[in-house]
This record gives sequence, C-alpha cells and structure tokens, in this order.
Amino acid sequence: MKKLLLPLSLAVAFATPSLAAEQGKKIYAYGTLYGTYLDYNNSKYKKDGYSTTGYLSLGDGLHNTLQLGVEYTYINYKDGYSDLNQEDYTIAYSNTNQLLKNHTFTFGAHYINSDDDLTDGGYTLFFDGTYSNSVYPYYFKWNAGVGLYYSRYTNTTDFNVYQVNPHTTVKLFSDYRRGALYTDVTGYYIHVTDSDKLGIDKSNYYSIDLALRYYYGSYDFKIGGWVGQQVFAVKNGGFVVYNLKEKYKGGAYTEVGYTFKNGLRLAFNLSVNRFSEEGNNVTQTVGTVSVGYRF
Repeated sequence: MKKLLLPLSLAVAFATPSLAAEQGKKIYAYGTLYGTYLDYNNSKYKKDGYSTTGYLSLGDGLHNTLQLGVEYTYINYKDGYSDLNQEDYTIAYSNTNQLLKNHTFTFGAHYINSDDDLTDGGYTLFFDGTYSNSVYPYYFKWNAGVGLYYSRYTNTTDFNVYQVNPHTTVKLFSDYRRGALYTDVTGYYIHVTDSDKLGIDKSNYYSIDLALRYYYGSYDFKIGGWVGQQVFAVKNGGFVVYNLKEKYKGGAYTEVGYTFKNGLRLAFNLSVNRFSEEGNNVTQTVGTVSVGYRF
C-alpha cells in the first residue's frame, strides 16, 4: 500500500490545476490500448515477454492537457531464473501558450513497482519546455526544446540517473496533394551516479535519435533509428523507463497507422534494439499493436 502513496499523491497534485482550468469548458479525450510482444535473441537469461498498456489524454483543446498511463510487463526468463512482473504508472500535465506564448511546458512523474530488486520503488520526475514558431498546426514550421529527467532508485543500491534531451521537429512540407512530412531529432545525455557500485563501466552516455513522420489522408507512417549508448534511459516523454541494468547500443523502429472517420486509429509498431548482457550482444525485438479512439 505504501508503494501506491507516491503515485497517487503526485496524480492529485498534477491533476488538480488542470481539471480546475477545464471547468466550464468542453473536455476532449483520447485513449489508447497497447499490446506488446518482446523477443530476446542470444540472451543468457531472457526468453520473451509481453506488456499491456493503457493511455488516456484529457484536455480543453487549447491550453491544458492531462495524460495518464498504466502498464503491466511480464518477462519470461530461462530455467533457473525468476520471471519479472512489473507495473508502471505515469502522469503528466502540459500547458500550451498560456504560461508563456508559443511555449508548451510539461511536468510529470513515473513510478515503478517491480520484481527487479535494484529498481523496485524507483521513480522519475520530468520536465519539458518546448518553443514552437506557431501553436496552430497549419502555420507550424518547427519547434525546439529540452527535456529534463531525474530518476531515483534506493531499494538495494542507492543511485540517481540524470537525463537531458534536446530535441527539435521540422516540417519539411505539407500540402493537400503530397501530404505532410516531418523530421524529429532528439539527443540523449545520461549520467548515472555510483556506476562502480552498479557494475557498469562508465557514468556518462550519449546518443542521438532521428525519425521521419509522414501523413497522407488517413494513413500515417514513421521510421527512425538511434546510435550511441543508453543505460536507464527515459523515453516517450517520460512514459517509458528502461529500468533494467542493460547497456543499449542502438536500434531502429517503424510504425504504420490508419485513422477512421469515427476517430478510431489502428497502428502497428516494430522496433529492434541491441544491448550488452555480460559480454553477449543481445537483440531485442518488440512488436506492438495499438487501438486508439478520440472522443
């Protein structure tokens, strides 16, 4: 029960100003369910696994947005090793063009309840500030910002993880005939304290991620990849935390989606990442099917 006090108290703290601001206004909502399969090739310990995720976004369509995420993950280990069960809870509040013109500020928290002794009870606090040349999609040309993430783990070994993500999005073109094409660039700097106690070889890690997103009619496509090294990384705006002690060395991903006229969206995402496991190079393949609805 004590493990739930932190995420619940954070939820109340972040949700209160958002919901108060939306009183008397129409609330727009978007929900998504994700089903994910994980495969580990050449791992000494892991076989496969799965995860299920629920995501909900609530907002007034102008200034305030509240995002909630709940995830359950199961990893099937080989004989002689205990399987992993983990729950993740995320909440984030964003304010657009209200605190500061042409800016979006996001504040959030992520909490982990896991069988992994090292990171059980860990949490991440995050902030992102982004400037856009225009808050209106038709006039949008580019944005740029920075995300700051602080992860705290104290269950067995006491250590912190600091992460900085400079990022930018540029619209390459957008018109009725050709559709719209965007490019996203994100840098990662990760600093891990007490790396010697954790048995990892260094404290600082650097990487860069590049993606292209294309929209045409009801279809959307995404392809991207990243190079460098990452440990205990936080991704997807704070909604994904890689809390297992694995040193990732790069990866690639793609996604295709289709949105129906009634607001229903179906999508499939495939990603392949490499990480080091006691000298072994392991390939992690992740396939995700998602169903979203705007209401």
